[in-house]
Amino acid sequence: MSQWSLVGDAIMSLREQAADPPSFLSAPTGLTITPSPTGASPYYFVCTQLTPWGESEASAEVAQANCALGSTFTVAGNCGFAATAIRVYFSLTGQGLEDRYFEYTVPSGGIGAFSFTFSLSSAGLTPGYAPTRSSAWLPDTDGTALSAAALYRWINEGLDAATALAEGIRDVTGIPSTAGQAQYQVVSNWRKLTSGFFDGYPITMGKKSDIFRRSNVVGISGTTVLNQDSVVQQVELYPQSSRTSGNGTLNGNLSATATAVPYTPGSSGWILGFGLALIGAYPGDPSLNELIYYSGNASNSLSPVTRGMGGTIAKAWPSGTPVYEANIYFSGIRYPLHYQRGQAANQLNLPPAWIDVLRDYLSARFKQAEQDVQGAQALLKQFEAKCQSIKGNREVMSPKQVQIGGSTGPEVAVSMGGYFGGVIIP
Repeated sequence: MSQWSLVGDAIMSLREQAADPPSFLSAPTGLTITPSPTGASPYYFVCTQLTPWGESEASAEVAQANCALGSTFTVAGNCGFAATAIRVYFSLTGQGLEDRYFEYTVPSGGIGAFSFTFSLSSAGLTPGYAPTRSSAWLPDTDGTALSAAALYRWINEGLDAATALAEGIRDVTGIPSTAGQAQYQVVSNWRKLTSGFFDGYPITMGKKSDIFRRSNVVGISGTTVLNQDSVVQQVELYPQSSRTSGNGTLNGNLSATATAVPYTPGSSGWILGFGLALIGAYPGDPSLNELIYYSGNASNSLSPVTRGMGGTIAKAWPSGTPVYEANIYFSGIRYPLHYQRGQAANQLNLPPAWIDVLRDYLSARFKQAEQDVQGAQALLKQFEAKCQSIKGNREVMSPKQVQIGGSTGPEVAVSMGGYFGGVIIP
């Protein structure tokens, strides 16, 4: 079974089941083709625009004389702001026979108009025919029966229901430290924090009575407790942090897909050569931050990086945005993100098993809307059973216990030989 990757995939899957399509992009308009006059044959062109969920019908055909293989063409026209790509189809043989195309990727955020140049001898030409009807769906628009707002509400309700049954999603998060400060707001919303590190040293997940409150004690933090668990989650570290984490600002615009993060150093230097970093203002609205994992920090550049960690979303950031070394590191189980109308193109930030159970929940809600009570109850029971199965699953990777009679490979004895266990080679 194929898995959804975008929020809009979940919406479109349900709309296809309900036979209730949303609006779509129609054909581009104002198509113009400007060729270099290198031949005497007429060529014919049409143009389409794409969203992640399909392709529009073709524009009005444009004929051009003085064409030949090797000609260079400038294509221009108007497209929707939701378009992610433009395809120009052409024919070498006759009117209405366009049978190959060149695809141009629209810059992120949409442009409303397009202009690009390609050559018939360049790479990237693909056999294919333009559609005769549009499937360039816009999942954030309403259908005839189901509104986009209702579908987003169902998605969020399904994620909440799955969390209640399956506990949550395993993940990591990070916080930048400030010298002498004890309390910090956690990025994202967590159901359980199971382990932590400060500057790479393990932190004990303690209780309130483990913390000395008579006076400030500044050092390498070794104990943490959760002080507030509401709209804002706040942890307290003891001793109070001994240093302010490394910081800086982006020294250029950062795209949502960039794998390196160049920065201009700030008032405090970085210590950790690898770990988590936070892009965006801190403290602040966690939905406006992005956590990244960096594997190297050299020449004022974090590289390579993994984007959108810890329940945050990879996004484009402008030059000058703050960047922090997230030297307070936690792992645990978090609540899933909630989504709102307008985020159809966002990644559906879920493990594959959660996507499967969300599919069942949405189908059950659709059955309820159809007044099919029996069908809805059957799907909800299936949803609950799958959630319980997720809860009962072992971690994808965890330490092995020492076994008697093992013949090959290392076995890890938990809590033996130091903080991280000992390795026994049979």
